[in-house]
Amino acid sequence: MIDSNAKKDRIKILQKEILDSLDEKAAKEVSVISAREQNLLFNDFEYNLGKLQLESTPEGVGIGAHYNCNAKCIFCLGGKPKLFSLERYKEFFEPRLSRIIARARYLNLCGFGELLLMPDIEKFLDHLEQTIPEINKIYTTNGTPLLNPGVFDRLIGSQTAIEISLHASNARLHKVLTRLDIFDQIVARIKQLILVRKRNNRPHVVLVFLSNTMNIEDLPNFVKLAADLGVNEVSCNYMNIFHSSHLKFSCFFKQEITNASFKKAEEVAAKLKMPIRLPPRFGEDISSIQKRVCSDPWKYFYVENEGSVLPCCFAGDHVGYLDEAGFETIWNGVYYKNLRQSLSQGQPGEWCKYCYKNKVENLNDIRSLINFKPGFRDKILKGYRS
Repeated sequence: MIDSNAKKDRIKILQKEILDSLDEKAAKEVSVISAREQNLLFNDFEYNLGKLQLESTPEGVGIGAHYNCNAKCIFCLGGKPKLFSLERYKEFFEPRLSRIIARARYLNLCGFGELLLMPDIEKFLDHLEQTIPEINKIYTTNGTPLLNPGVFDRLIGSQTAIEISLHASNARLHKVLTRLDIFDQIVARIKQLILVRKRNNRPHVVLVFLSNTMNIEDLPNFVKLAADLGVNEVSCNYMNIFHSSHLKFSCFFKQEITNASFKKAEEVAAKLKMPIRLPPRFGEDISSIQKRVCSDPWKYFYVENEGSVLPCCFAGDHVGYLDEAGFETIWNGVYYKNLRQSLSQGQPGEWCKYCYKNKVENLNDIRSLINFKPGFRDKILKGYRS
């Protein structure tokens, strides 16, 4: 264990290294910023240096805030995880992570299902607004909760990002993908949310498009819808394969069509001035891509509702348990330091080996799109190869 005085001395040395690397004007600005902003600056600094033992805490904290969902999406993981609640947050997560969250850039409440349908959701939103008003709260939703006036009103003006998983530009396709028949109501509510946002442009609204064989050719129209609604951006990613039944929906089997759709979507987005985030393309020439080490082991800390810790949302197994060890013990424990070292040296372990966030060319291997949890890949590949 590092005693508190030694740790303070190391932080001062780190501060000096950062200040020395800046010009006089920038150094003066850094010296007066808040402790939270300094932590975020240190976090960037340590990531860029590839440090293994970190003095900083991560810029992002994720909580597996699972709750029952009203949709039945064709690409859903399914299962019955332990359900999140306001009491769980207050009794388990706050005592263990409040200091870490207070120094972060964002809190990502990203569990399976539909958190915003939780019975005490209005109290929960109020609690976060009272305790961490300056931290960006990220909620992923299918849009249904926006029909609830209590949720809708609390989102307006808050330091929040709403990631709305719509996946389609029209009601027919949306119903095929999600089994919901309220596309028009959700879209109308999004439009209203954009209209009544306060001058600070909050909440930040993102339309999410999970690419699969059913919707990939609809992506350019999805971008047009986003522009018509006036949302902040479009986020597109590949579907994660959780079951062998998901294989037929993977864009891996429509690579040329997927690449063409991405290109067209980019052209539409540029014309309409709609920011869009796209994943790498199949067969992409990586020589033109800036290669950086995956930042998650330095910049993100994810805890399932049960208390188990994962190094990222795709990781294969738990690396610690927050009810058994404190944040610092896990964050700078043997596993995390080995993971940072393996990525820095270009020798990733089994979990990162096929991830396209680690190497873009991994996307040309079906294993990069299969969930990394133990047993998933082998079981799914067995059906794929047969």
